[in-house]
Amino acid sequence: MPKIKINTFGEGIEIRQLKLDATTYQKWNTIAIKKNRSLPELLIDPFFYHGLKNTKVKSIHDLENTLVSGMLNTTKSHIEIWFNRKKVLKIQAHELFNEIVLFPLFNLEKNHTFIANDFEKGIYVIQKTIGLIVSQQLEIEEHYLNIKDFKFNTTEFKKEKILTDINYKKQCFEFIKSDSVITYQDSFEVL
Repeated sequence: MPKIKINTFGEGIEIRQLKLDATTYQKWNTIAIKKNRSLPELLIDPFFYHGLKNTKVKSIHDLENTLVSGMLNTTKSHIEIWFNRKKVLKIQAHELFNEIVLFPLFNLEKNHTFIANDFEKGIYVIQKTIGLIVSQQLEIEEHYLNIKDFKFNTTEFKKEKILTDINYKKQCFEFIKSDSVITYQDSFEVL
């Protein structure tokens, strides 16, 4: 069966809303007060998890969370679409997010998530990355592709446009890998 492979390169963003139970929150907040730091600041410190010596929680990725991630609309960002091991299309971010065209080139769908304008109560961690944001693939039955069959899901965060997901004929792609480096990290708490 033919395969579609999508590689998303460039600058990406991850926004996590952490879900800590009350007991863990109190316990970790006490540790933060003893270290004269805020809990959100302590949660992005990798040495904090090493000091916990908990085999179930080795990093922030092991905590229960709601995650929104994707490619940012920057000059470094682009998407490559491969079909049967041949690159058939390269889309620059500015081409994808360009809304000032007479006829839209791509099927964009805007999603409104928890990051729209107001945040729910909780602790948030924001990471910006650069590199291979995601590589994903999908097996299909057809032996041809049509760009109109792709749906690009987008959202916004602090006036930055983000590509969050790509679907092909309402089918989700299977994750292969991600290989990126964190360039920026911040955390805050909404009470």
